[in-house]
Amino acid sequence: MTVERFQDGPAARQSWEQFVAGSNNGTLFHSLRFLSYHPAERFHEHHLVFTKRGRVVALLPATRQDEETGPALVSHPGASYGGFVVRPDLRFDDATALVSALVESATQAGFTRIDLTLTPTVYMTHPHQAVEFALFSAGFRYRKRELTNIVSLDCPPDEVFQRLTNKTRGHLRQALRFGLRVVWTDDPQDDALAVLYRMLLDNRRQLGLTPPPAHTLDELIRIRALMPGCLTLGLTYRDDEPIASVLLFNCNTRAVLTFYICHERSHRHHHPVHLLLYDLLCRATRQGYRVVDFGISTVNMAPLRSLIQFKESFLAQGFFRDTFELRL
Repeated sequence: MTVERFQDGPAARQSWEQFVAGSNNGTLFHSLRFLSYHPAERFHEHHLVFTKRGRVVALLPATRQDEETGPALVSHPGASYGGFVVRPDLRFDDATALVSALVESATQAGFTRIDLTLTPTVYMTHPHQAVEFALFSAGFRYRKRELTNIVSLDCPPDEVFQRLTNKTRGHLRQALRFGLRVVWTDDPQDDALAVLYRMLLDNRRQLGLTPPPAHTLDELIRIRALMPGCLTLGLTYRDDEPIASVLLFNCNTRAVLTFYICHERSHRHHHPVHLLLYDLLCRATRQGYRVVDFGISTVNMAPLRSLIQFKESFLAQGFFRDTFELRL
């Protein structure tokens, strides 16, 4: 197994994107086109390409971060998750060789720490945990284990309603009696994204949350332009007024991630978010997705219990979003 730093160029970028698209666990967060929405000066990129007998086996989108103890190789912090992108036919011995090559390369490059946040296993076309085993065998340990809530889309759309709790079904009936409706838009235009963003900022102010959202409105607009088809916006309307919204990241052919969910608090009693999420599950099932990820419900591994319970009312179950660390 050999590892080389990614050498940028049109042909190299095309090859990278093609590998991610045909991989076992690649997502839009592994795409260099997606990652390019960040300003060039924000990160010091250090992407790696792993080959065996001239054949690409894996990719690792990563950055170099300067820390007090020395430089760290970090799976891209500008993405929700990262780690190795691997071939569908990855063998156990290849997983072990990948990790060994990574450690050797990082050591030779002068890194003092490796930090990898892996894609949840359920995002894989062919789920396995050979890479995790190889990481542990090489001395990696968990630095953080956050919980993300994921719905398995394992029933027809017309059976989703009956699987929900009595309380949730009651909220949905109320929403329909109020005449609410949901509209979905792929590649939403600037004005539609601005509606979502206004709601998002209002919700954060009302909750007393001071950190800004993960993206600015301009960055969302840039992501849409760079990655056609990766963003979907859902809006719940009462008459002609949008009163709830969700922004989806279509991560790969298997998984959809709800990145922002927000609403007009004056319309909470209409249950617009309930209708929005129910309609999302039905829509994603019809489109052939296998999972809907409602996102993490922990902060530094402390559970947000009310948020978890809300997501569980829509059939979500907890899965780890793990960050591994090795000090060199």
